[in-house]
Amino acid sequence: MHVKAVRRGIPALLLAATAGLTLAACGSGDAQSSSPSSALPTTAGASVPGGVPSAPESTPTATSGSDSTGGAASTGATASVTPGGGGSGGASSGGSEPACKTSQLRITATNRSSGAGHTTFQLMFQNTGSSPCTLSGYPGVSFVKGHDTQLGKAASRTEAKVPIVTLIPDSHAYADVRTVNGQSGYSAAKCDLTTVPTLRVYPPNQKESTDIPWNEKECVGPTVQNLQVGPVHTKK
Repeated sequence: MHVKAVRRGIPALLLAATAGLTLAACGSGDAQSSSPSSALPTTAGASVPGGVPSAPESTPTATSGSDSTGGAASTGATASVTPGGGGSGGASSGGSEPACKTSQLRITATNRSSGAGHTTFQLMFQNTGSSPCTLSGYPGVSFVKGHDTQLGKAASRTEAKVPIVTLIPDSHAYADVRTVNGQSGYSAAKCDLTTVPTLRVYPPNQKESTDIPWNEKECVGPTVQNLQVGPVHTKK
């Protein structure tokens, strides 16, 4: 009787042990699935597995037309000023007065000097008006005879700086002119030496002219560039 009771208890013990092992295994699996995965250290610019890479720090760049503070940059653009020559008779370089009209100017030829092959002189512009005015640029110069017939070529321009000359009343400005002296090195046919009665002058940027008595022998051949003129300035 006693031996049979022991044999019946063995299966019960085995069943209890198996159940305990099953419960332990289930508990262990539940604990593993709920624990967080180990974290990976990240730095700026490094990729996070499964995520979006963090953006590196950007370096600001200046765009054209703006300064480093984001405001509009100054172009620094300024109007250039061409300095004039030394003053004479009250004339000065610069100013914002109106242009001198032909009607308020007395124009004469002065400081004539002849050398080997050429003659130089100055056109003098005197402000005969009652208010300041300005001259800037090249006068138009040519030889003419009766009935407004031009003789030879009009003056070409010599390259030079062009100041703005302000003339107060009764002051003067000048322009340098150069001509061929007589026949010079030209043949008689090419020079066509002719007595010229009149020198015609247009002040800079004006359409009305002034005629100056001339009566000099000049080369007026069609292929000869006799006259050359510079811009108005203040040097006598």
